[in-house]
Amino acid sequence: MKNSKTTLFVLLCSLSVVISACKKEDIIPEEPTPAPVSTPAGSTTPVPANADGVMWAIKSSSTVQGFTIEIGTAVGIFMNGTTDLVDVGAVSVNSQNLTKTSNNAYTFTPGQTMPTGLDFSSATDWSVAGGSGHTGFTYDAGSLVFPTGSAITSSATVNRANGYTLTSSNVSGADSTLFMVGNVSKTVVGSANSCTFSASELSGLSAGSSVVMIVPYKLMQATINGKNYYFGKERVNQLAVTIE
Repeated sequence: MKNSKTTLFVLLCSLSVVISACKKEDIIPEEPTPAPVSTPAGSTTPVPANADGVMWAIKSSSTVQGFTIEIGTAVGIFMNGTTDLVDVGAVSVNSQNLTKTSNNAYTFTPGQTMPTGLDFSSATDWSVAGGSGHTGFTYDAGSLVFPTGSAITSSATVNRANGYTLTSSNVSGADSTLFMVGNVSKTVVGSANSCTFSASELSGLSAGSSVVMIVPYKLMQATINGKNYYFGKERVNQLAVTIE
């Protein structure tokens, strides 16, 4: 996909508005588990095939020397009949503006004033100003509940020749779960808490420092102003590893 969704992986791994023409009418909620979805290589944010836009609320947890840190982030992407991303004006969630990147993806990155990022404990309210064929709207995605997922319990050393099993003690409440070693990923049923990668699947990875992730997620769809928008919530559990 040209200049589009794979950029999101880099933004997530780093952990690191005036709203006009907005309205709540003309919104038709639909099925909570859309299909099919595609996950661009290296990305943790799946994109339904018929989506005009996807907005993700993300709780990202990292384990460092036995301590777990949780950060709230967000991603929004919008298309207009192609796979290229388009500028839809100002985008915010819970009154916090997302930043538009050079390829028109919208992201929220925690900073000094909000070191733990976005707070999704009581609301997930999206606002889109509109542009590039998208009419402005607001949407309350608070009814969609975050899936749960515990810290990764696998080894911090990935031996490519031996394969690798990525595991956590608990995953629940998800539509699907994405397992990722470096930029190699598999998506399985939402209740899965373990996934094995063969030596051949890992053979293309380079030796050195990397990250493994377990990402349970949920999606719901709404038709707004005649377009298909998807709202997602995911929990990104990650562990720094060494690939040998």
